[in-house]
Amino acid sequence: MFRRPPRARHTLTAAAVAGALALTSACAPPAAKSPGGAAADNGGPIKLTFWTNLTVKAQADVIKQQADQCVAKQQDVSVAFEAVPFDSMYPKMVTAFRAGNGPDVMNTIEGGVAAAQAGDYIVPVDDVVDEHGRGDFVGSFLHAVSKDGKTWAVPDWALHQEVYYRKDLFAAKGIAVPKSWPELLAAAKQLDNPAGGVRGFSVPMASALVAPQTYYQFLYANGVHTFDPKTGEYALDRDKPKAVAATQFMLDLYKAASPPESRTWTWTDFRTAFVQGKTAMTLDFGAVVGMATEQNPAMLDNIGVFQLPGPAAGVKPQGSIGGGYFYMVGKSNERRQQAAKKLVTCMMAADLQAARVNTRPVFALPATTSAAASPVFTGNPTVQKLASQIQTIRDDSLPEWYRYGMEAGLNPLAGQIEATTFVGDNLQAAAAGSLTAEQAFDKINTEMKRLAKVN
Repeated sequence: MFRRPPRARHTLTAAAVAGALALTSACAPPAAKSPGGAAADNGGPIKLTFWTNLTVKAQADVIKQQADQCVAKQQDVSVAFEAVPFDSMYPKMVTAFRAGNGPDVMNTIEGGVAAAQAGDYIVPVDDVVDEHGRGDFVGSFLHAVSKDGKTWAVPDWALHQEVYYRKDLFAAKGIAVPKSWPELLAAAKQLDNPAGGVRGFSVPMASALVAPQTYYQFLYANGVHTFDPKTGEYALDRDKPKAVAATQFMLDLYKAASPPESRTWTWTDFRTAFVQGKTAMTLDFGAVVGMATEQNPAMLDNIGVFQLPGPAAGVKPQGSIGGGYFYMVGKSNERRQQAAKKLVTCMMAADLQAARVNTRPVFALPATTSAAASPVFTGNPTVQKLASQIQTIRDDSLPEWYRYGMEAGLNPLAGQIEATTFVGDNLQAAAAGSLTAEQAFDKINTEMKRLAKVN
């Protein structure tokens, strides 16, 4: 879902998303064919097709090895593995499903699950979740892939966004972890030292993908959602003063302590700035840990995390932005679907899940309690080094995360938001002084309602 450096990239281009959404809404899958191309179950050997969007070799190799090990436990079942890049995944997936050649198992993000479910290409996996143990999963991840009372994918690992900060700079200034927006703004101003080459807090707003992720963290912290997480009703403008207040605070933080050029920063820009010591705080999904390991290992000793606080002292943030990777099962015939589900069930063993997570430590965290307790996970050197930070993330961020447009469960609107730039364009205009915070919100809300088909 974004422009990342090669090892961190796991999103799509806007054109890819838009094209996939058009394909999804235009056609339902043909009922006669299975993902493997067979018109019906002939009772012979099954060769499952397995796709993943994790194309980095270290990640793809682990998943392939595990899939091979798991499928070997089934008689007359084999697997063909393919790593499919995000920039081609949506149109490739929809086209394949429409032709009856879609994947039996696909490892993808919640946006991919939403698109596949909307096109009627996948089957519910409540049986897999229950066999594994529903209570083992972090509940927010099951909520994200639920719709119509059913679970449409099995959570694998967690994406999560927090404030990453320099513990050494906080200590030098005697700053405590902020517990409110005024405290956060004061800390950012205190740490801001343009002459010394360090800015207080980076607020990136690249129009494609980065801006919505930044913006929604402030909205969620103030209890503003696109859809009510419980009722599913459109809620972005339900309490407009709170939405405008979140918009204004983000802009105030930008103007007070963020580099002016951060108005167009992508992931690479703000992560590099933090890892190189040019910013004291930044919102991030944890990719800065891997970048620091490669580019500036000394930084690891100084990285701390905290959840973006609520607007006032004593007011708990009402959520955060996140995401994850999931396993979905393509619609085919009963025997193929059961073979695919057995494969997924096997791969959800705690040690196997932990091994997949450890290909991107901290950036990826287990979506199950058992994997988080696995010696494979806890024995990882980076996990051990940042154990207290990981516990903070598990306690504060993972239980209450949302993806814009999917607060009430699966919804293709998330892909539509990512396929357009209206959030970033209006926030950039406000940051440049061309719009007020209220005007920017009004424009964003108008377009959001149009996409969501809300009057």
